Amino acid sequence: MQKQWFDLVLIVGIVSAISAAMAVSAVTSSLPAEAAPFAGIGAVAGAIGGLLMQFIMWLLYAGVFYAISILFKGEGSFKRCLEFTGYGFIPTIIGAIIGLAVMMTVLPTIEFSLEDPQLFQQTLMQDPLIQASTVIGILLMLWSANIWIFGVKHARNLSTKDALITVGVPVGLYLIYSISMMI
Repeated sequence: MQKQWFDLVLIVGIVSAISAAMAVSAVTSSLPAEAAPFAGIGAVAGAIGGLLMQFIMWLLYAGVFYAISILFKGEGSFKRCLEFTGYGFIPTIIGAIIGLAVMMTVLPTIEFSLEDPQLFQQTLMQDPLIQASTVIGILLMLWSANIWIFGVKHARNLSTKDALITVGVPVGLYLIYSISMMI
C-alpha cells in the first residue's frame, strides 16, 4: 500500500492512453490510403503520450506546489509532496473515465477534415457532451485541489492559508485557461 499514489496516477494514465489512442485513430482514419500504415503508429504514439502526460503533470504539480511552498518556509521532502499530490489524482480517475466515455460517444459522429483541423476542434468543443465533460472536469479539479491543499499542508508543514495559496494559484490559473477554452 506504500506506493498506492503511484498506482492512482498510473490508472489515470492508462485511461488517458486509451482516450488518446482513440482520438488519434479518429483523426488518422481520414488520411489518404497511402498514409494508412502510419495510423497504427499514430495511435501507439498517442497512447504513450497520454500515459506519460499524466506522470509529467504529476511531477509538474508536485514541483510547483513544492516551489511555491518554499516561499512560505515549508518543511518536508519533495518525495512527501509528490506522494500527497498523487492522492489528488483520485478525482482525475473519475474525470478520465467520463472523458473516455464521451470520446467513445462523440468521436464517431464528427467528421475530421485534413484541410481544416481547427474546424475539428471547434466542432468538438461545441458538442454538448464535450462541454458537459469539461464542466465536470473543472468540478473534479476543484475536488483535487481540496485534496492537494490538505496534502501540501501536511507534507510541507504549512498553515491551511499558506497551503491554500500554494495550491490555489496554479490550480486557479489552470481553471481560468480551461474556462477560456470553453468560450
